[in-house]
Amino acid sequence: MIKFIVVLLLIFVALLLGHNLVGYEGRVVIATESHVVELTLISAIIICFFAVIGFWVLEWLFKRIVSALIGSKNWFGTLSRRQQNKAFYKALNAFLVGDISTAKQSVEKSFGGDFHGANYLLASELHKDNANKAARMLAHAETESTSFFAATLKQAQLHLKEFPQKALDVLSVLSTKEQQHQSVVMLKLSAFSLLNQWTDVKDLINQHKKMLGTAYIEWAQKATHGEFAEIASKSGANALKDKWTNLSRAARKDIANQICYVQLLIDQGLSKDAEVELVAFANKQAHPAFTGLFKQLKHSDPSTAIKFIENKIKQTPETPEYYSVLAHLAYNSGDFSLAQRAINKALELRRSNEDALLLAAILEQQSSFEQANTLYKKLLA
Repeated sequence: MIKFIVVLLLIFVALLLGHNLVGYEGRVVIATESHVVELTLISAIIICFFAVIGFWVLEWLFKRIVSALIGSKNWFGTLSRRQQNKAFYKALNAFLVGDISTAKQSVEKSFGGDFHGANYLLASELHKDNANKAARMLAHAETESTSFFAATLKQAQLHLKEFPQKALDVLSVLSTKEQQHQSVVMLKLSAFSLLNQWTDVKDLINQHKKMLGTAYIEWAQKATHGEFAEIASKSGANALKDKWTNLSRAARKDIANQICYVQLLIDQGLSKDAEVELVAFANKQAHPAFTGLFKQLKHSDPSTAIKFIENKIKQTPETPEYYSVLAHLAYNSGDFSLAQRAINKALELRRSNEDALLLAAILEQQSSFEQANTLYKKLLA
């Protein structure tokens, strides 16, 4: 385009000033050992002008021939670029409507075009079922500065499940600013968890607590559960209790840690110990996860938990979840009469498949098999 503008300017100048040279008697003489060429000034200028034009044409042809020989798709200049643009957008549209086959065929026609790596990113997504080919496409995308970050993330995702350490190595090349991106943080958390590097998980979530928002509790819970589970499996319940006792006060007040600790006590068969801890935690702060933990308590005398739930019922008698918890506690301890009264009240306030299943189980324990079967059939329907 720049060359074309220059040519137009030269033509304009020639038209504007050329008439001043008409009749000018200047000569240009080119002398060699055997020949002497004499030209008028006008003819010399015309020859130089067309020589420059000829040089540009030859340069254009040379570039196209070289490009063809080395495999470039720009064989026909602007026409080819239009075809590449058309192929890229056709691939994108086909991908968005789910026509993967057409998208794969079209995106390959865009290779070599100037899409700042976006076409290779699209190709990697289209070939995600072929890890090797997807990796090759991403390697092309990584050569472009504008697509480097996205391509690096995709490379890490490819390695995450089978080679989590390699995923971390891939992410390590990102800049300090890029390392703070939420997508990078989430990928690193997933890799650390797969490697059971729970200390690294805790460090990372503490650095990005605000960014993670509600996901912070989920990850803190995973980290604590993983760390505590490893202790429990290797050293037993007593070591788990010692670990909890030796935690800082702030760590013991962390609700995610509390949930994990109680769950592991239950998993270790220490339901009575879990009851004591759970009631203590629930007295200080409420959390929906505590409800599920109360329902898992299973020992002969959960009187502390039952008393706590009954007090909650007195405070808010129209809350069906408290009746459901009371019913589960009573059922798990063998008090089927209390369990039935509580679950009937829960179902009166709110219909729930979980509560209906518990009622059917209670009816079975009381040998009311016909009623239990009727209830099971309703739930299946």
